[in-house]
Amino acid sequence: MLRRLSCAALAALIVPMLSAARPALADTTKGEAVAAPSAFATPLSDVLAPSTASVAFASSEAIASEFAAPPPDGRPAMVSGSDAGVTFASRYVSGTRYESSRYRPRREGGYGRGPWRGRGVSQIHAGFLDPDGVPDAGFLAGFRGGQRIDDVFEIGLGLDWRNKSGRSFETARETIGPGGEPIIVRRDISRYSSNLFPALLYMQISGPSHLAFVPYVGAAASWQVLFLEADDFTTGERFDATFDGFGWQLWGGAAFPLSGRSRLIGEVFLNQADLNRDVFDPTIGQDVRETVSTDGLGARFGMSWGF
Repeated sequence: MLRRLSCAALAALIVPMLSAARPALADTTKGEAVAAPSAFATPLSDVLAPSTASVAFASSEAIASEFAAPPPDGRPAMVSGSDAGVTFASRYVSGTRYESSRYRPRREGGYGRGPWRGRGVSQIHAGFLDPDGVPDAGFLAGFRGGQRIDDVFEIGLGLDWRNKSGRSFETARETIGPGGEPIIVRRDISRYSSNLFPALLYMQISGPSHLAFVPYVGAAASWQVLFLEADDFTTGERFDATFDGFGWQLWGGAAFPLSGRSRLIGEVFLNQADLNRDVFDPTIGQDVRETVSTDGLGARFGMSWGF
């Protein structure tokens, strides 16, 4: 009973004091800013309204975000709200610059590497090769392909084919056919064919590509293979041999640009090689070495292109 009386007396003292203090708090808010009241001391409608903390956050000088999407057509970002001083800053919208959002342009070939300027090049050509001591030149065709490191230097592989063939015959008789057409009867005595295949590992240096005619020089190490065949129809003998050996080539020429990537080319080259084979000679009873020289001059004409 005594406890209940004590509580009632205490409540009677506190309630008049709170009623007197509330108008005083209202008068002080008119002259100076005070801290926002706690959500637990305001009615439910005040709790649901925006708090002063959220308004202060929205009214800050800049709001930066790395996840802000850039405007699709370069228009300034839209700002909503009653505070017109609100601005947004990111790496896509002008405003405050942050060191952590610095833009770095992407390099070709990935970060940490310089731009790769090399490109593939190819060449097809035809011409002739005239070895020393041979009365007739042989037809030549070939292909080269490699990598152009920059505008003037090129390395790659190549393969040429030089062919030469012929027949020897004798005229047996001549007659006159119907209508007065002459008919010549010939008998083959022999035939031969020579096929040379130089495989090249080359390098080439060219002049600047902006010239109307681009001069160039090249050199190649070569492994050459020669196939020789012959038949003597008089005696019935047959000759079939393969020779091979190391050689080299030097050339110089000029290219006429047709477009940004294709050119007409013409070049003169020097071929040097001694090709060998080992055979058994029954007349002396031991192995001997036979050598064929393919030293000579030639020319090549064709087209080159890059990709």
